[in-house]
Amino acid sequence: MGAVIGVPRFSGAQHRGERHAALDQPCCDALLLPRQSHGLSGFVLCDGAGGTAAVARSAQASARAGWRALMRLRCELRRIAEPRLLLQFRNRLLQRRGPVPLLDHTLLACSWDRRRLIVLQVGDSTLLVRQAGQWHCPLPPAKGDYANQTTFLRRHTPLQNIQLWQAPAAEVEAVLAFSDGLESAFLGPASPGGDQPQANAALAELVITEHRRRHGARSYPAWLARSLADPGLAQLSDDDRTLVIASR
Repeated sequence: MGAVIGVPRFSGAQHRGERHAALDQPCCDALLLPRQSHGLSGFVLCDGAGGTAAVARSAQASARAGWRALMRLRCELRRIAEPRLLLQFRNRLLQRRGPVPLLDHTLLACSWDRRRLIVLQVGDSTLLVRQAGQWHCPLPPAKGDYANQTTFLRRHTPLQNIQLWQAPAAEVEAVLAFSDGLESAFLGPASPGGDQPQANAALAELVITEHRRRHGARSYPAWLARSLADPGLAQLSDDDRTLVIASR
């Protein structure tokens, strides 16, 4: 049995991308932050491809269904082999999203309880995790499909496109999750001879330090929202930007 620890609360914010704002289109990043309860915290982030209200609704439906499917997966993690586990996760999510048409979007679902951190990924939304004082990206952005070079959650998404990663909760110090609108800020090119993107540890450490200093204050949500509207981030990407943070 692993060590039992307190569970941090996830906080998050979103900024409608400049491209969507200029065209009077909605933000198509859907973020679900369930209320923390029973030693459990987490989130689901679905990044819709396109700028229509229908895409935004599709992403929102999958975010809600994704959390319920993740809760079932948590209970079955130790007794079901991974291929079947991922198949059941995909099928339950699709069954529970209701009649809303399934349009192209990614998925990043995470739960953090007293025993472990669990992450499921389809596509290019990803996260940085701080362990033993070092930042790393356990699930690099998935590349594939077509023009925007990612994979999407679909009715027949191949199981190899659903990535699962977990770690003992006691080994996780902080998490920074983000949609692809922040990829250029938090991830750099792979090191020479490597094929994995490098975490921007300096920026991640700055964000976590400010998060720890400001979290709990009434001004915290406004600070986080302003941070995502920074012109420097807009120069890196005019896409929708979503950031989710938790730290012990």
